[in-house]
Order: sequence, then C-alpha cells, then structure tokens
Amino acid sequence: MAKHNQAPNILMIHQTDFPIRSFHTDAVGHVNNSRYLEILEEARWRYAEDIGLIEKMKAENLGFIIVDLRLRFRKPVTEGSVVRIETHLRTLGSASGDVIQSVFIQDDASNKPTPAVKGEFHFILINRDNAQSVPIAGQIRECLMGVIERQQKKPH
Repeated sequence: MAKHNQAPNILMIHQTDFPIRSFHTDAVGHVNNSRYLEILEEARWRYAEDIGLIEKMKAENLGFIIVDLRLRFRKPVTEGSVVRIETHLRTLGSASGDVIQSVFIQDDASNKPTPAVKGEFHFILINRDNAQSVPIAGQIRECLMGVIERQQKKPH
C-alpha cells in the first residue's frame, strides 16, 4: 500500500510513496512509460482526497480531465525501488490549471532522493452529466485557491 500525507487542507507539496513492483516494469526491467501515467494519476487523486477536493467534486457531480501532459524522463526506475512523488498545484485559472509532479527514487544508502521523472499536467473541470467544461468556481475554487495561497506564503 502506498503511503501519502493525510493532513487535510494544509498541503502545499503533497508526497506519495509507491513501491515499484514487477507489473509496473517492461521486459528490460524499467517502469513502462504508460505505468508512470497510472502512478502519477493515483498520486494526484490522493492529493485531491487529502485536501478535501474529491468530496466537493462528487457533491457537484464534477470531475477533472487532463487535456495536455508532458513527461520528462531523467533516470530509469526499476522493480524493487520505492519512489516518492511530489505533487503541487502550479497555476489556477478560471477554467483550467496546471499540476507539476516530480518522481524521485528513494536511495536508502545515501538517503538522497534521485530525480527520475517530471510531469506537467494541464487540467479542466467538467460536468459529469454532460462532459462539458465548466468554470472552476465555488467551493472547488476556494479549496484550490487555498492551496495556492499557502504555497505563496511558504518561506523561502
């Protein structure tokens, strides 16, 4: 079971740890590119759960859809590794936003995380009844703006 932060409504950078298992890897023993999308999506869902966003979206029958993504691979990840995924909301507009996710390999020997993958995801909010894009407003906007405001107040 992957571990993740559980402090609701106070998260700036959310961290989720995942063990890499054989079914995540390809014939060469590296995490398959398509599996990164699944792992990163799970980390985004955990982030949304931890800030209370999932409940708000369900109450209004809304959902987020990724409309553009970019993955940059820096180092292969192999079976048996534990990766830490850091997720944060970068921007929020009236109808869309951007999430950045970084994957780090946890190295027990050096205790230093090694950057492996960086993902950038552009999302919109949709009405689940008709699959139409809707403005990011109301309680959902308040929740996400709270995250952005906390990020901006973070000491440098």
